[in-house]
Amino acid sequence: MIFLGIDTSNYTTSVALCGAGGVLAQKRRLLPVKPGSLGLRQSDALFAHVKVLPALCRELGPLDGLAAVGVSGFPRRAEGSYMPCFLAGASLAASLAALYGVPLYIFSHQEGHVAAGVFGSGMDPDPAFSAVHLSGGTLELLSAKTSGGLYSLEKLGGAGDITCGQLIDRCGVKLGLDFPCGAELERLAKKSAAAYKINIPERDGALYLSGLENRFDALRAAGKSPEDLAGFVFACVVAAAKTLTKNVRGQLLFSGGVSSSSILKAAFADRPETYFSPPEYSCDNAAGIALMARASYLAGKPGDSTERLRME
Repeated sequence: MIFLGIDTSNYTTSVALCGAGGVLAQKRRLLPVKPGSLGLRQSDALFAHVKVLPALCRELGPLDGLAAVGVSGFPRRAEGSYMPCFLAGASLAASLAALYGVPLYIFSHQEGHVAAGVFGSGMDPDPAFSAVHLSGGTLELLSAKTSGGLYSLEKLGGAGDITCGQLIDRCGVKLGLDFPCGAELERLAKKSAAAYKINIPERDGALYLSGLENRFDALRAAGKSPEDLAGFVFACVVAAAKTLTKNVRGQLLFSGGVSSSSILKAAFADRPETYFSPPEYSCDNAAGIALMARASYLAGKPGDSTERLRME
């Protein structure tokens, strides 16, 4: 038996297959963004997903033995959490499930990140653990509960204004980098030996990072090199992650694209029970969705109604 996962986020189109041995294959593609811009409008993202999904499915291969389909239908499992870009994947998933006569399982994009992070890091999660979701649009500390490969997530704290990913991309574009800027900005940061003292404003569990962009602008105006400016941005990311998790005890999982940073991973090297996964399972991907579809099927759960996708 094989299980298909589909994820169409605001940044990446991805499909994945898993089986008894874990993830068998995954294919993904970043959405095209015009130079100098900070992402895509939802209508453009939706259209881009529709165009690229057939090619990714061809690369993934035939679906012989398909037992269930999983899809990310919304960003978070919360009231009002909705983005049109997820309709591209949801439409394909619902159609395939109907044509093959198999169950459709609907998850949140965030649950997919945690599931992929657990698999990619190799951690053996306790029934309850903590997770940080660091991505282009998200900065959240989560309380995670797991049973049978499925996850229940509760937000404990996070961004009060902009996220770490937004800070990276805004500053990176100002340096002439292409969106998304994380990988190239980190390459620059690794060439810097500058040290910065970063204090993260915090109130009631919310972190406020927009003032750090103003500080970046001031450093840039003062003539700091691109390498030192990149180093400043990643010092801010580390400081934000440290502040967000300062009261966490026990297992801590980092997920989301920003979590693929080796600078961030090195900053937490001395903290026990801290887990990072490789970039293919940190960045937006469908692997976690496929894994949770398999877990749901093996647990005998009935398929979900497409009404939850706001398609009818």
